Amino acid sequence: MSASGSSLYEILILESNDKQRTVDLKLGAVSIDYYEDIFSPAITAKIRVINTGDSIEGEKGGKLQSIYNGLPLRGGERVRMKVLDRGDEKKGLDFASNSSKYLHVSSITDVISESQTESFLLNLVSREAITNETTRVARKYTGTIDQSVSKILKDVLQTTKFDKEKNIEKSQNKYPFIGNSKKPFTTLVWLASKAVPVSSGDTTAGFVFYQTKDGFKFKSIDGLMKQEPKNKNTPYYYTEVNVNETETNNDFKILNYFTDKNQNLIEKLRVGAYSSETIFFN
Repeated sequence: MSASGSSLYEILILESNDKQRTVDLKLGAVSIDYYEDIFSPAITAKIRVINTGDSIEGEKGGKLQSIYNGLPLRGGERVRMKVLDRGDEKKGLDFASNSSKYLHVSSITDVISESQTESFLLNLVSREAITNETTRVARKYTGTIDQSVSKILKDVLQTTKFDKEKNIEKSQNKYPFIGNSKKPFTTLVWLASKAVPVSSGDTTAGFVFYQTKDGFKFKSIDGLMKQEPKNKNTPYYYTEVNVNETETNNDFKILNYFTDKNQNLIEKLRVGAYSSETIFFN
């Protein structure tokens, strides 16, 4: 089963801010886009909803209203989401098993409301992304960087979505610092650039701090590069030619790419990137 194939929306429940009313979005969800990024400290998702007819009673009861006005949909609402593929193993995304995994509405965009039809885009984030905006790192931290990362996750972000043994890689260097009332994510990403893995020498590419569906991870780039490849038989590829999905496994197709920075040999030589000469005289 290709990951780019159709999916099964098993659970897709939108809950009001007062937690008194819910609405099922399964029949109205046109698309779900889910994102994980090793350069992003939080997962995000987008749900495109097109709803026909009035679906929910207003806050004070009475006649049915649209989801946007009747819930009402204003941001901060919780979303229970479970999306499975149609393969035999039924793998997928599960953000519905317990309340700590629920996603939260960060904003509602592209709102179009007509007499019998409404459409909108729900922009979702994890609970910790919202907590990050309302808390600050204030105290002094000592010890190794990985110990400070675990303390900030537990005490400031108040989350248990991390495995200290498996996903918080140990760093060899100690780094005492004061939080200076910075946001948790800002502090954690800043610490990642200063950490040195235990298995490395003095030179390292640093760490990355990110979140996946399994929780938060603090990993060295050196360690990630040394991992066994997930698939050794099928290479990743990019093509602009349309190929029938039944004839190829699109799990390994690169949908899009771009070059962020290219090499300029003359400019590098001009600024002494490869070698330079320093002359001292008295």
